[in-house]
Amino acid sequence: MPAPTDFCDALLGWYDANARTLPWRGETVSPYFTWVSEVMLQQTRVDTAQPYFERFTARFPDVNSLARADLDDVLTLWSGLGYYSRARNMHRAAQHIAALDRFPDTVAGLRALPGVGPYMAGAIGSIAFGLPVPAVDGNLERVLARVTASPGGRKEMTTVAQALMAGAPDRAGDFNQALMDVGATICSPRSPRCTDCPLNSLCDGHLEGRPTDFPVVVKRKKAPIRHAVAGVQRGEDGRLLLACRPPEGLFGGLLELPGRLLAKDARPPRSTDALAEAWTARLGVRPSRITPIEGRPVAHTLTHMRLRLHLYSVEAPPPTAPATFYTRLEWSAEPQRLAVSTLTKKALKRA
Repeated sequence: MPAPTDFCDALLGWYDANARTLPWRGETVSPYFTWVSEVMLQQTRVDTAQPYFERFTARFPDVNSLARADLDDVLTLWSGLGYYSRARNMHRAAQHIAALDRFPDTVAGLRALPGVGPYMAGAIGSIAFGLPVPAVDGNLERVLARVTASPGGRKEMTTVAQALMAGAPDRAGDFNQALMDVGATICSPRSPRCTDCPLNSLCDGHLEGRPTDFPVVVKRKKAPIRHAVAGVQRGEDGRLLLACRPPEGLFGGLLELPGRLLAKDARPPRSTDALAEAWTARLGVRPSRITPIEGRPVAHTLTHMRLRLHLYSVEAPPPTAPATFYTRLEWSAEPQRLAVSTLTKKALKRA
């Protein structure tokens, strides 16, 4: 492992000259902005998260405005960003912070917030409050595994980061953000630009000529294909029927075309029975006619499944309230503007 002072001198010297300009960085940025950005950046690229961050903080500029907001409004602004439990947890956490009347400024206080784990507590704590704690995500794990030519592992690399941070304990936030920038812009998974890296003279992986051997990557199994059915029903005025999912679980709290996810071992549906059963059970009315919508099913990939959504046109008495599962129904002329998932947005283009 490099000497902490040498490591921090090289890393922070580079960062001072090359730090990315991002709307959630800077001396005047609030802990709230840091928190919102870290929530959005979980499993999401910076260039994808940035416009969402700007729209979100324009609508909810502080934690109190977010705490007072209706969850539907929060989910509508989040629509398309994915991993919707992040938005639900952030809304709950904002209410918790508002009740405290202050933003938690300790690791323990941050960890008590819904959705905040070790990484996020380290990121917010170090960036917003200067706490000398590491924040090891995938980028940092990769950089530090290469620097130490080790197999990696979040726990092991957190220990490495803590030791190296001792070289500049008063710049913990910059330390974490600098490593994030190195990992995002230079130390890429497949084609690291070692000649441009400020850490190349201190990196065992580079000096051994095999940086991409680290960290050791365990091949994941391909996510299974799951089939789902959904129906398209329009009222006499042309508005489209949408149903709101329960607040927890897959696509929790979002509106969708009514239907259901089929069993794990289900094959592609060959009849309209699955949708007829879902419609009757969940909306309390039995369709008089169901017609498959031509074309391939709508494809959407999640971390744990590859969804194939089969769409149908439905003629049925207009339901007035959900019978089971859904929490409410809504007829909309502009469903794309509501709190819907990317999957539903794809489906609406075919509806």
